[in-house]
Amino acid sequence: MNLCEELAKFIVHTDYAQLPPETVLSAKERLLDTTGAMLAGRAGWIYSEALMSAMELLGPGDCPVVGDDLTRRYPPARAAALDATFAHAVELDDGHKFAGVHAGAAVIPTALVMGQELHATGEEVLTAIVLGYEVVYRLAVAQSPELIDRGFHPSSTCDTVGAMAVAGKLMKLDEQQMANGLGTAALEAAGLMEATVSGQQSKCVLVGNAVYNGISCSYIARAGLEGCRTAFEGKSGLFRAMSKPLAPEDVLRDLGKPFWIADTYNKFYPTCRHAQPAIEAALNIAQEHGLDPDLVERVDVGTHHVAYDLTGTIKRPRTPGEAKFSIAYGVAAALYDHGVSVMHLKEQAYSDERYLRLADRVSTCVDETVDALYPRRRGAKVQIVMKDGSRYESDCYDLKGSPQNPVGFDELVRKFRVAANGLLSEEATAAVLARCGSFETETDVGSFLALLNW
Repeated sequence: MNLCEELAKFIVHTDYAQLPPETVLSAKERLLDTTGAMLAGRAGWIYSEALMSAMELLGPGDCPVVGDDLTRRYPPARAAALDATFAHAVELDDGHKFAGVHAGAAVIPTALVMGQELHATGEEVLTAIVLGYEVVYRLAVAQSPELIDRGFHPSSTCDTVGAMAVAGKLMKLDEQQMANGLGTAALEAAGLMEATVSGQQSKCVLVGNAVYNGISCSYIARAGLEGCRTAFEGKSGLFRAMSKPLAPEDVLRDLGKPFWIADTYNKFYPTCRHAQPAIEAALNIAQEHGLDPDLVERVDVGTHHVAYDLTGTIKRPRTPGEAKFSIAYGVAAALYDHGVSVMHLKEQAYSDERYLRLADRVSTCVDETVDALYPRRRGAKVQIVMKDGSRYESDCYDLKGSPQNPVGFDELVRKFRVAANGLLSEEATAAVLARCGSFETETDVGSFLALLNW
């Protein structure tokens, strides 16, 4: 059995009629949620204009990007890469509950831009979205936790292959072309977790690069170039190089039964996912007991080793990137403001001594009981000690918006409205929401994307 060939067969021969209604609904939710994340990143990421200007120097095209005027246009792969970068930029994009991977940031921009380029129908785009999530999640889950432990960024490596699958499906590649494209994408998959240590604010460019490479591999495959069919499971393939030896069966078992897109979580705080259980546990305590943050003596957080390594050591962030990767700052901001928003990634917030003095009193460590559950469960224990000596404790594993604690379409609508505020008109926002809800009827993806421009 060969993984490239088996995945290619599945992608090529799965069509909209085979998708259960609940899977179609999940795809619409992913479309809406990631579109909002793209808008939030376009507006809230400090390097948006710089990256767009740099991409202009690489040559013109016909595709605009979200949240921009229509004077700047790019080739499809560049436009999708920019949209993907924005989607991941402020950590509001979705992810998988076990694998530490963000599929939506790559899959949705690829599906929308290539859907527009190829005049795809709404049914075709939704099908490509479902298949893209399936590929990304299966690759990431099979390699978890070794992929991260060995220093590779799942949302860069796996998303490259996922973007290729989405673009190739919309291009209507045949089995041979699809297998070639998947193999080439596996060879080009790249991205290091060191981006979470230094230069965090530009980590999102890795996801954009994954989309660019994935779409490029689709064009290369359509042109007839041979691909490396053993790129995944071969003796010098991706699995052995980046994670562990895996057989195709380890990835393919029960493929599409059910579709794994339903295993997606939604984010409601613009921080690294690994910081969020501590933030939500602290919020739950504060809301239950009506705590005054000025009367907090200290906060003790216990979490798993990956969360500690990525988010447990920064107390006084100096950049928006560090703010996203700080449990201490996130907990402090949440206690004062009853939540964490994109506003907390601005300098006036992360340099506010009120937050920082409380963040200094947040202590984070690896908790043995929490760590023992990783990676199947990813959570945190929080104890808040007040100045009068009273203590309050809570743990959190199933965050708001996770598959075990779902929120539904209405909550995603509210999240989208916040992201679109100031960027889209009320009329455009209403139209996006209506068309996402009935996306299977779309005949012009281009007119849908036009709603996301000024």
